Amino acid sequence: MNELKIFNQEVIPVYETEEGNKVVLGRELHENLNIVSKYADWIKNMILYGFDENKDYSTFSKNLENGGRTIEHVLTLDMAKHIAMIQRTPQGFAIRQKLIELEKMVNKPLPMSQAEILAAQAQLLVDIEKKQREQDKAIEKVDKCLDGICDIVKLDTTSWREESRKLITKIAKSMGGVQYIRDVQTEIYKLVELRGSVNLSIRLTNKRRRMADEGVCKSKRDKLNYLDIIAEDKKLIEIYTAITKEMAVKYGAFYENAV
Repeated sequence: MNELKIFNQEVIPVYETEEGNKVVLGRELHENLNIVSKYADWIKNMILYGFDENKDYSTFSKNLENGGRTIEHVLTLDMAKHIAMIQRTPQGFAIRQKLIELEKMVNKPLPMSQAEILAAQAQLLVDIEKKQREQDKAIEKVDKCLDGICDIVKLDTTSWREESRKLITKIAKSMGGVQYIRDVQTEIYKLVELRGSVNLSIRLTNKRRRMADEGVCKSKRDKLNYLDIIAEDKKLIEIYTAITKEMAVKYGAFYENAV
């Protein structure tokens, strides 16, 4: 009993433990319910309703004036309410209602002080500003992405060589750096050959032979590349630009610098 202090004495004494838990003594509950059977027998029967020691109740020994000792039970409010209810008596009803009222009072939030209110308002403003900054960054990212998407959409068959070059550079950067430009170009050429049912290497070789027959110098013939072959075929230009756009979307090229 040394670690318990009275919390409320209306209807039945309610105590508060050192941990702040509200409890009822089993023997006092027995007395206030006007139970005629002996306490030891009664509490033993009540425990059989499914209550667990050290969860719903705890025990301690108490010295008696005659030199003997007795076992006392400390009950949680939930256990005490349940026991009061199953008695089906006016006393049980009154005790249960009072314990419910006390529990509501204990769980009711305490009113905030002026300082706490100001602190809460200040924190709310900080949170709002933080969310606003996050939203601004998100909007900025979206704007940059939209700009990148516009670059993809505006790639057409008139300025396709320069615009596709820029877009391929962005694709490479989105993959990790400009060192991937050659890999991107190789993949595009393979897809052009597959989709256009052509062999760019054979076409390039044939063109160089024709230029040689026409007397074009070797240095100029060596400068020819697959883009020059594609440029001679409107269908291949359309395929090339379409594939470049698709790869830009695939690798998220429009996210470049949108971080």
